[in-house]
Amino acid sequence: MITETLEFTRQNFDFVIAENYRIAEEAAEKTARLEQEIIQARERYNFLLEQIKLMNQRHFGKKTEQMNSLEQMEIVFDEIPLPEPETEEPVTETITYTREKKKVGRRIDTSKLPREQIVHDLSLAEKKCTTCGQELEKIGEDISEQLEYIPAQIKVIEHIRPKYTCRCCETIKAADKPESPLPKSMAGASLISDVIIKKYDHHLPWYRQSKIFAQAGIDIPANTLSNWFMQAGAVLEPLKVALWEQLNHTKVLQADETTVKVLANDIKGYMWVYHSCMAKNRFVLFEYNDTRSGAVVNNTLENYRGILQSDGYSGYNHMREKPGIIQLGCWAHCRRKFVEVVKLSNQKTGTAHELVGLIAKLYQTETLARTDQLTVTARQKLRQQEAKPILEKIHKCLTKAKPPPQSAIGKAITYALNQWKYLQRYVDYGEAEIDNNWVENQIRPFALGRKNWLFVGNKDAADTAAFFYSIIQTCKLNNIDPHKYLVCVLNQAGKMRRREIDPKILLPQFINQNLLQQIAQKSMPA
Repeated sequence: MITETLEFTRQNFDFVIAENYRIAEEAAEKTARLEQEIIQARERYNFLLEQIKLMNQRHFGKKTEQMNSLEQMEIVFDEIPLPEPETEEPVTETITYTREKKKVGRRIDTSKLPREQIVHDLSLAEKKCTTCGQELEKIGEDISEQLEYIPAQIKVIEHIRPKYTCRCCETIKAADKPESPLPKSMAGASLISDVIIKKYDHHLPWYRQSKIFAQAGIDIPANTLSNWFMQAGAVLEPLKVALWEQLNHTKVLQADETTVKVLANDIKGYMWVYHSCMAKNRFVLFEYNDTRSGAVVNNTLENYRGILQSDGYSGYNHMREKPGIIQLGCWAHCRRKFVEVVKLSNQKTGTAHELVGLIAKLYQTETLARTDQLTVTARQKLRQQEAKPILEKIHKCLTKAKPPPQSAIGKAITYALNQWKYLQRYVDYGEAEIDNNWVENQIRPFALGRKNWLFVGNKDAADTAAFFYSIIQTCKLNNIDPHKYLVCVLNQAGKMRRREIDPKILLPQFINQNLLQQIAQKSMPA
């Protein structure tokens, strides 16, 4: 009986010990799990705090990516040892010099403006001395300039064609009428060009232009202006085809995309933008599509071979692996992420500060190449000598840092490492740029206009708008007045349609400047 009791007690004791061990293990597991959840919650809290600071910075802070000059100097030159202050007594010296007195206000350059002279002279009686009565002698004159605005005019040009007949043969003859840019339309080339430039370069919607015309005494409804724009796009279709053909004749291309609202079906569409960096064939192409899918750029650049530079958007992944494509990354996008971290940080040092400083040195090399106007070969050699060692330092800094993946600095580093293959490749190609900023600069006018006209009506209107944005921005890249250019090509639309002239030679990057001036002068009303 006693033996059974002891055995029962021992079993109970073993059970209690085992149960206590189990409870202790469960408590330890729960504690570890809670500690991990606390760590994750803390990281999530820090991430959300960073996002709030970043949103406030983007919404209320300066829009520029640049930091103040003191911060920039601290970051870029933090590796340069500063000289020790001298302990000797300073030697004073007196320096004297002369300089032109600063004029009040900003001087406006009026050298290229037409002039009208109005002479304000004394009367004959006033040209006699009031003391002795002798004739006054002219010793000089004072000249002051005043700017006046002469409002633009809309005038009607009547094309009169006298008709002649032969009474015997009963035939009638008359001179040929100049060909109109738009069939069965009374709008001349200069007026059509003006409304297009005001819409897509000065960002004035059709209804505002209609009000301006009403103030000038002529009623032109907004839908009439829109119809002129659509018809102009249709008659210039050969020019559009010629411009698109150049896409496969360039070897250095930058690509980016931006949103646009389309009123029909209430959708958010996209403008895909391509910019050729070749000096003798610089152009911009805007392409509208309903989607941001990578299939768009895959189809558009199906036959393209050469350098393609873009940001890290995954829509370009197929192009990155395509034979014949040399994919380059964008250092501006990479730098932007680290600059945001620097702006969020309250410290003056850290990984982000170090990386921004190193990236700034890459751009110093680019500035030097641009200032010295280096050739493609010389720029490539300079990058190999100066930029390549800096790239090695940047990569070492990126791989050494181990921040939380979800933090702002963690995301910036992950982006840089994922894109590193494409970011470092630019040093091997002197004809390429360090970043995608050129194509972004071509998108900015579109983004500014979007804030004014808000949306496009439908896909056809978006396609036509994309064409005129392409033409206007290509004109600017090649130092051509977009208004004169549109007047010129609109008056050549019939010849292009009948294939009497090759549209390629009328493209902004190829057009003969003398031909442009001659056609524009003949077409512009006096």
